[in-house]
Amino acid sequence: MLNIINEHKGFSRQIWKLAVLEIQRRFKGSFLGSAWAVIGPFTTLLLFWFVFTIGLRQGNEIHGVSFFLFLMVGLVPWFFIRDMIVGGARAIRGNAQFVTKINFPVSTLNTFTAVSHLIVHALLFACMYVYLIIAGYAPSIYNLQIFFYLPLAFIFFLALGWTISTWAVFSPDLQSLISSLMTAIFWLSGVLWNSYDLQVVWLKKLLLFNPVTFIVNGYRKTFLYNEWFWENPLEVYVFLGILVIVIAFGVFNYTRLRKDMADVL
Repeated sequence: MLNIINEHKGFSRQIWKLAVLEIQRRFKGSFLGSAWAVIGPFTTLLLFWFVFTIGLRQGNEIHGVSFFLFLMVGLVPWFFIRDMIVGGARAIRGNAQFVTKINFPVSTLNTFTAVSHLIVHALLFACMYVYLIIAGYAPSIYNLQIFFYLPLAFIFFLALGWTISTWAVFSPDLQSLISSLMTAIFWLSGVLWNSYDLQVVWLKKLLLFNPVTFIVNGYRKTFLYNEWFWENPLEVYVFLGILVIVIAFGVFNYTRLRKDMADVL
């Protein structure tokens, strides 16, 4: 871990510049450019709202909150999580030139990729928060919990990227596998439904170990239901325990495989 931290020393400016370039590269060639970082997710939000509210007529209030608000506050962190996982898997292989041609700290590849997704999330979050203010759900003292949930989400999925991006160097099929799994993770993590309403006890307990569910529910507690994170300490303890394991496993994999990456690529 100290080696990874040392690799980041003196590279903060480069990481920021590369993060901005990563966003520009992602939307290069489109007429609206980086604006698609916001337009795309909100188009998906409106599509889901239309399908469940108009089409299936299932968009009822959830614990006193309109389905649109419930959906929006769940989808905004989901877009961030999805990009962190999929982008994390591609971070090293997608920037192979930094590994094979120049002397560059490889661990920062995951960092600037993650920062680029954080910038996009900040834009989406700003749009969401403006709407919450208009709807009368913000500002609130509970909203300060974003400074608890967002850093935890960033650190968790950055650390996860240390493992999956390293494995993806040696097995390109992993990227395709992860992209395929994202659909299942989306539908099983309580993004479109309230995980606390589950009647199946064992499944409800199993979701305690799903970090996506923890973050999504955390956003809803922060902006819709006015609940503090310490009101359900078991969720926090489980997530922190998984976070420690993910960090340790990520550092182990990166350290073990770092020296072979250039030869493979």
